[in-house]
Amino acid sequence: MNENRTGVPESVVGEIYLSLVTCGPQLEVALYGDTQRTTSLVRLGGVAPRSTLVLAAADLLIEDAGLTPDAVSRIVVSRGPGSFTGIRAGLATAAGLAAATGAQYQAYDSLLMMAARCGGPGTVWSAQPGRRGEVYARSYEIEEDRAPHALGEIEIVAVDRAAERGPWVAAEALDLGGAERAPTPRSSAEALLRLVMLGVTADPAEPLYVEGPPIQQRDHGP
Repeated sequence: MNENRTGVPESVVGEIYLSLVTCGPQLEVALYGDTQRTTSLVRLGGVAPRSTLVLAAADLLIEDAGLTPDAVSRIVVSRGPGSFTGIRAGLATAAGLAAATGAQYQAYDSLLMMAARCGGPGTVWSAQPGRRGEVYARSYEIEEDRAPHALGEIEIVAVDRAAERGPWVAAEALDLGGAERAPTPRSSAEALLRLVMLGVTADPAEPLYVEGPPIQQRDHGP
């Protein structure tokens, strides 16, 4: 990866990147451009519907940078696994923003994204929210200045068994039952941007589900 004197890869000089993380318990949106001194970040840990806030967060970052929406050249989004509704909201928002602004958009596996939050070297387990009392998990080898390398397949792990593995990297709001957590020098939205900077090939811009949506039984009464 060739870099200029500011440490920005030559392939992204002059571009503005917007990253969206919607498939976990925390909404994160980040904006980065090679003319910025730092990445701008909005992170929310509340329970409001993500679809009503992700556009507001993006608008705030773009306005704060003194830009207009059509200045964004690429939108990066997490595609799952994780929250079924959040995955769909993120991908739909990214596609809508891309259509409105002319930006390109791409997606990455959210477990890979989590692993990219870490420094290195070492091995970590990434976690995303699963069904009640469970997480979707995958182990990664971490090396400095390289993309995380998956060491196995995605697993479903009970939260009360998480302490048997680790260290873990996950959203701070995700309950891991007291299991050891790895240090994370960057946020999830910044980790998405890092994958772009490392030149990691994007995944298909479509949902990645480990399990199908939960089936809700209707009470038809007697």
